[in-house]
Amino acid sequence: MIARFKDIARFTALTSDFLKTTSFVAYHIPAILPIAIPLSALIASLILFQRFSRSFELIAWRASGLSLPKILAPLLALSLFLTLIHFLIVAEIAPYCRREGKTLIYHETTENPLLLLQRQKLVKLKHAYLNMEVQDDVTIRNLTLIVPNDKHLSLISAKKLWIQNEELQGRDLAIISYLDNQNGFDSLFIEHQSSMSTAAPLLSQALKKNRPRLDLNALSFKTLNLWHKPRAAMIEKLRRISLSLAVFSFTLLGCTFGIEEARRASKKNMLFAMLLTLTMLISYLLGKEFKNYALIAFCVLIVPHPLIWISASIHLYRISRGRLC
Repeated sequence: MIARFKDIARFTALTSDFLKTTSFVAYHIPAILPIAIPLSALIASLILFQRFSRSFELIAWRASGLSLPKILAPLLALSLFLTLIHFLIVAEIAPYCRREGKTLIYHETTENPLLLLQRQKLVKLKHAYLNMEVQDDVTIRNLTLIVPNDKHLSLISAKKLWIQNEELQGRDLAIISYLDNQNGFDSLFIEHQSSMSTAAPLLSQALKKNRPRLDLNALSFKTLNLWHKPRAAMIEKLRRISLSLAVFSFTLLGCTFGIEEARRASKKNMLFAMLLTLTMLISYLLGKEFKNYALIAFCVLIVPHPLIWISASIHLYRISRGRLC
């Protein structure tokens, strides 16, 4: 949430509606869960089995005839169920929330173009000169706006602009702009109006060059099949599958390396568990960078999971045989 405070603060500055602000914050939560849930599973399982070992409950269970796989089975089964829920969040809920969050920002800056002008730095309105007197959120006076128009500049000047019934009203409006001409010479457009009225979103659309783009991370798992770049869509699917499997892999990792068979905890085991965790996280971050190399992306995203499973199995085998490492 701290990493997303910048976006939340920008949106809060754009609107005074508490409900919209709350919705925008809520839309950011599912975007955090895909990373938070696997790490929580790792920490929880690691601490749990460390406490079992230090309180000698694990020794009591094993003395009663329970093997390590049977002791771990309930928690691993629960992690598999959580993996399915996590896949639903990663594949469907998080992309939906990303789309809705972008839609909120776009509509909030489109419905009131005067608010867009007043908060131009917050909505990243670049390459423009602006001077005005702000009366309130729906009224400004003595506006002077210079924006780029192709290779030329356009000037908009107004004595007063205000929003009324979703209409942009203006008084003493002057416009100087460049119009492209197919005859090979430049055309200068000059207009003055004592009063004007137009739909408020029209000015916002003219000011905002960047429309909300539909990125891969904002598409549902099924919708990725319709993406115009099949290779990039496949890699995005692999990233989501890898992130979902991380719940089970991290739970197994925490359970296995959280077991302490000696009187003193082995730092080597903890360091090895941390190394596998970092390998998993780095592979997830690097997977998207190999969008042009499907085979490499598959290896980077999927191979760390079998590596964790094999390492955990070997470690459990050594513990069951009494070979401490």
